[in-house]
Amino acid sequence: MTSQHLRDPLQALVFVRLGDPSPVRFERFLGGAAGIVAAWHIVGDVDLAVQVRCPDLAALDRLLTAMRTGGAVATSTHLVVRQASLTSVSFQEPAVRRTRTVRRAVR
Repeated sequence: MTSQHLRDPLQALVFVRLGDPSPVRFERFLGGAAGIVAAWHIVGDVDLAVQVRCPDLAALDRLLTAMRTGGAVATSTHLVVRQASLTSVSFQEPAVRRTRTVRRAVR
């Protein structure tokens, strides 16, 4: 690990479930919280995905605690360890199954 990696801030994706059906209070919290990079409302088991950057684990822990007092009833944190290399990945359309048309002879 290089010295540059040691200086890089810790990055994580935090999945948040809100207690309040209206996200306004939590959005206000996110707007004023240090370390928030971006947030997305999502559909699924959780309400938001939040990208965070913190200097260390202690700062991340403080941010997660603040999220819970800011309106989150549950959080699931996933640390980012490295960016995926997408240069060797190419998108391919799924194979389309062709149905054979059966033609009937007309007598």
